[in-house]
This record gives sequence, structure tokens and C-alpha cells, in this order.
Amino acid sequence: MKIFTPKFLLFIGAVVFLHSCSTTYSTFSGWQGSKTDFDFNEITNEPSYENTYLIWIDQPLDHNHPKKGIFKQRVWLSHKSLDAPMVMITEGYSAPQNYISELAAMLQANQIVVEHRFFGASVPEGMPWEYLTVEQSARDHEAIVKHFKSLYRGKWITSGISKGGQMALIHRALFPKSVDLTVTYVAPFNLEREDTRLFEFFKRVGTEKERNEILLFQKEVLKRRSDMLPYLKELASRKGWTFKMKLEEVFELAVLEYPFSVWQWCVPVDEMPALTADSREIFNHFYRGVDFSYFSEQESINVGPFFYQAYSELGYYGYLTGELKPYISSFKADTISSDLLIPEVGRNILFNTATSHNLLQRFHRADPATIHIVGSNDPWSATSPNVDGLKNSLKVVNPEGCHLTRIHSLPDSLQNVVEEFIFLKTGVK
Repeated sequence: MKIFTPKFLLFIGAVVFLHSCSTTYSTFSGWQGSKTDFDFNEITNEPSYENTYLIWIDQPLDHNHPKKGIFKQRVWLSHKSLDAPMVMITEGYSAPQNYISELAAMLQANQIVVEHRFFGASVPEGMPWEYLTVEQSARDHEAIVKHFKSLYRGKWITSGISKGGQMALIHRALFPKSVDLTVTYVAPFNLEREDTRLFEFFKRVGTEKERNEILLFQKEVLKRRSDMLPYLKELASRKGWTFKMKLEEVFELAVLEYPFSVWQWCVPVDEMPALTADSREIFNHFYRGVDFSYFSEQESINVGPFFYQAYSELGYYGYLTGELKPYISSFKADTISSDLLIPEVGRNILFNTATSHNLLQRFHRADPATIHIVGSNDPWSATSPNVDGLKNSLKVVNPEGCHLTRIHSLPDSLQNVVEEFIFLKTGVK
């Protein structure tokens, strides 16, 4: 009788496990039946797609120690064909509903939309913040790629907008051979807790005349504080906003946020009211430039995990008071940190300065195929990833673009450049 040693049995077990991971499927129903850790809910179909699903996927809290528990991650699948390309959208925030991205529409591709861990409905019980890291997030994404690659055999493209693009890039830095191409939109890649490159950006964006007009408008709003605060209080009451800070602090932070928001969202500077306009008109334009809900407790519920990530690994921005300092009464410092918006997590958050630098080094060493679409007037263009010297990365800058920049909003010549690069790297048109 043959006696098998423990080492031999472990070897056989490993072979069986690897075989099960590499199994490919020729039908959707066969693949679906194999996914015991998936919950499928077929939903109203997207036009031009055969089937659309809301899927809940069991993910480890800690991919390094799966026995520590799981959470369910929300994923949306739009199925077209097993042979069509796959576009996977890495949302940096919640993904409460399905939609079709411009890339999936352009490439006639299948699509997966992934809600980020700890956002929306993909929240583990008890909110164990220590597992909200870029590594764990990237490993969520890699697990999803591996699950779906056993079914979809076309070319794979990952993509995301803003923080979602940042997540797509981080996944590619850690798993450079996972997919064929990554397309990021207006994605930052900050290198500091509060990246000082953003301070320099506001010294050069737009024209000198526009920058001066914005500064004068900020001063005028602050001078009319006695009129502005009642308007803000009434608006907050009507919208149901509450704040964990004083209303005067919200008001002054909103004034400091104004230039960032104006440039980020393409608010036309030439539509700014005259400084002699009545206070209601001044306030209405102020509100057009800044969404005050950004500072509210209600919004903190939705984006609190973002600020945790920003001040632990991803970086963010603060405010220079500059020429506005004589008009600011709630804050004494020359530089005001956005760490006021970090949620209560029961401990101090320490920023890991090594994370972004290590990721950038890994990205440069691997040099995977990537496209970075940037708006020149978007403040986040100041911290867009450095791709200097890389052979397989393309950065396309829309000269008049803001944070709303997409492929379809690029000038025709730049759209052609993007489309040619996609075809070069994937063979997909």
C-alpha cells in the first residue's frame, strides 16, 4: 500500500486549488453556478446589453489574513458577449446604481462597476478602519479581475474618474500585468499629506485678471459677512444640513474653498457678479461656486472614508489664507488644514509618507500601458501622476478642461490620439 507523506498531500492540494482558479467557462450560466461566494440579482437591462446584474461579492477584510472576516462588495455587471472587451470601473467612492461609461460605449465592451470598500453599501460591520488601505483596496480589485477573467476572454481595460482613477492606477502599480490597459480621468496622485504643488497651481491657473477677480470676489464676500451668514443659515435649514463646526467657520472655509471649486468645476469667471451687486446676488454666485454641503455632517457620512484615506495614505490639500487673512476671524494659522473633515475613528490618524512614493516607484519600474486624461484648469492636474520617461504611458491634457474632462470633451485631434493609443495597446477600436 502506497503511503503519502504530508508534503505530497499538500502538493496535491495546491495543484487542485490552482486548477480550480484557472478553470475557464464557455457559458455565463456555468460560470455563475460556480460562484458560491457571489449573490446575483438580475436587474433592468441596459440598452444594447444582453443582461445586467447587481452582484454582491464576498471579500476578505484582510486579504493577508482571510479568516479575520468578510464583507460584501457591491458590483454591477453589464454583460454583452464573452468575446467582447471588458471595461472595469474602479469607483473611488460609492456606486449606488449602474451606468455605462463612455469607454464601454466607445469600445462596445462588457462592463463591471466596483464600489470601493467602506463606501456606500460595501461597508463591513463595525467599521474596522485599519483595513481601509490602498493595498487592501487594490487586492479587492485584483480578486474581481481574477473572478471575471475565467469567463470574459477579451481585452481588459480598467478605468476610473478622480479618486476612482487613482485607485485604478494603484491597482496597476501593484498588479501591472493584470489587465491590458488602464485609462484614468482627472486622477490625482498626491505625494504629501497636503500637497504643496496645489498652492503653486493657483498662482498660474487662468489669467492674472481672472485670478485677481476671484480674489476680489472672495474679499467682498468676507466683507459682507453680516449679510452672508443669514443667507447661509437659511439655506442650511432648507436643505437639512447640519455642521459639526460653527457656521462662521463653515462660511470662512467655503470662501477659501471657492477658487478650488471654481476652477475644478468650470464655473465661468466672467459670469461673476459686479462687486457692487446686491448681497443676494453675491451669495447666489458664491453658492454656485461652492457647495456648502461639502462641510456638512450629512456629506461626512458619504465621504468620511475618503478623508480617512486622504489623511492616512492618499494626501489632500489645505488652504493658504494669504491676502484674505485680515478678513478671517475663525482661524489664526496662515495655512488651514482640511483635516477638520476627518471623521471620528477613535484614534489619531498618521499619514504614511512612504505609500505614494513607493507606489509611484513600482509604477515606473513596471511601466504598464496607461492613459491619463487631464484638464489643464483642474486643480488636480497639479498632482496628476508623473509619467516622464515611461514608454507605455500617455498623458493627454485638455488645454481648457477642468475636472469634467472626458475623452468626448477633448479636441478632435486629442480624441484621435487617445483612440490610436487604445488600439495600439489592446487592438480594440
